[in-house]
Amino acid sequence: MDEKNKEPQTQPQATGGQPLPRDFRAVVMYGMSNQEALAVMKAVKAISPSMKDTAFAMTTETNIAWPLGQLIAELSAEHRMMRKWTESQREKPE
Repeated sequence: MDEKNKEPQTQPQATGGQPLPRDFRAVVMYGMSNQEALAVMKAVKAISPSMKDTAFAMTTETNIAWPLGQLIAELSAEHRMMRKWTESQREKPE
C-alpha cells in the first residue's frame, strides 16, 4: 500500500472509549498448562531486552467473554500496579 492510502494512526481504545497504552505489551494464553505457560513466558522474555516488561495472562471463565480491548486495559492497569508494588518492595530498607 502506498503512503497516500495508509490509514491514519489512531490510539487504540477499549470498550467505553478508554485509550489503550501504546507502549504496553501483553501475551494472552488460552488452553495451556502451567508448565507450557511458563515456557512461553521465558521464551518471550528471551527475545530481547525490550520484551522483559511484557505482561502475561491466562484466560479465565470471566475474561474469556470480554472484548479484547477491555482485557488489554485490565492487564495494563494490573501490570502497572504490580510494577509499582515491586518497586516499592525493592526500596524498603532491610
